[in-house]
Amino acid sequence: MYKTLKLFRIFRSSLLIAGTTIGAGMLGIPLVTAGAGFGFAALITTLVWLFMLASGLYLLEATMASSSGSSFLSLTESYLGNRGKKVVGVLFLFLYYALMVAYFAVGAPLFIEVLGFKLPLIVSYLIFGLFFGAIVAIGPKSIDAVNVVLTCAMAVFWVLLIVSASSSVSAERLLVQNSSKMIFAMPVLFSAFGYHNIIPSLCSYMKKDRAVLRASIIIGTAIPFVVYLVWQWVIIGGVDQALIVKALKEGKPATEVLKEITAKPWIALLGKYFALLAISTSVLGVSFSILDFLKDGFNSFKMKASRAFLTFLVFFPPLVFCLYDPQIFDKALGIAGGIGEALLNGLIPVIFVYLLRYKMKRDFAHEIGGGKIALALIAVISIFVMVIEIIYLCSSCL
Repeated sequence: MYKTLKLFRIFRSSLLIAGTTIGAGMLGIPLVTAGAGFGFAALITTLVWLFMLASGLYLLEATMASSSGSSFLSLTESYLGNRGKKVVGVLFLFLYYALMVAYFAVGAPLFIEVLGFKLPLIVSYLIFGLFFGAIVAIGPKSIDAVNVVLTCAMAVFWVLLIVSASSSVSAERLLVQNSSKMIFAMPVLFSAFGYHNIIPSLCSYMKKDRAVLRASIIIGTAIPFVVYLVWQWVIIGGVDQALIVKALKEGKPATEVLKEITAKPWIALLGKYFALLAISTSVLGVSFSILDFLKDGFNSFKMKASRAFLTFLVFFPPLVFCLYDPQIFDKALGIAGGIGEALLNGLIPVIFVYLLRYKMKRDFAHEIGGGKIALALIAVISIFVMVIEIIYLCSSCL
């Protein structure tokens, strides 16, 4: 009975991590990796997955060793003090609000389109925010239950989509290789593999069961890794480069190019449903962590805020940014991944674990071996990706 319960908890936690990971980032991946060709796309995807798995396990180690609350804010205070908490707090909000902006930019119009309505953008954003805001406002159990349903539905649509579109994959398109474009796909891939935000919340929710949490992180990130590889195989091998470049420039998701693969309109319809489900699961995971973060922040100032008010604070800012620039999808993903994810979910966990192991000298279970060399490697890669995104942003402004 105990083993069955543990397996069930791993299953639920893995789905929450996978659901959080597989989101709007997936809709941008083939657009930025296509130029490198499938071989190099698969290579860089593998490397980013291993990096984000390692940094997630570092964050788990730091969270397990801390007696702080269930958010990044309280966790940071236990390692970096009050000043560090303020700096990381700003970074946290920057990253996850940027992701929410990306989700709103693509998700809200798609949500209304799937429902069969034609409404002004502001109405679409309001309905999208109210629908998911209601789920988040109810509480963690509501988020968990809805996420399981949406993730399972997303898996079904993904299989149908891959099976339907795979016949159009061309070996000639797959064999195109251009390693010079591989590195610049890293920022979006970083955002696509982002799940770290829910680790503190999940640790609290699972009562710090290390075996469950460790297995959940490994399984929960392996699922998106496989999904992303097959997804890129279909898009890169089935769509002409010119169409992919056009979709990237217009800020459209990868599912928009599916209609070019086949004349069958139901393939494109499957793509729309899949895209909406992918975005929905990420909205739930990201909003879950932002709300916990804000709640912890109010508590630190000895201020009480209702869950409804905190939910409003989570969903209102993305709506405003999307109204300002409705085509902000790819830019928001790049900024979130290249700067936010690399700094907050790459460099910060390394700092936490370094302090835990070598300054505090706490005798706690290590999630990853390799000592200081492994920590230094993760730190260097994080800085490298931030530099890439800054170069890209500067070049796009010229």
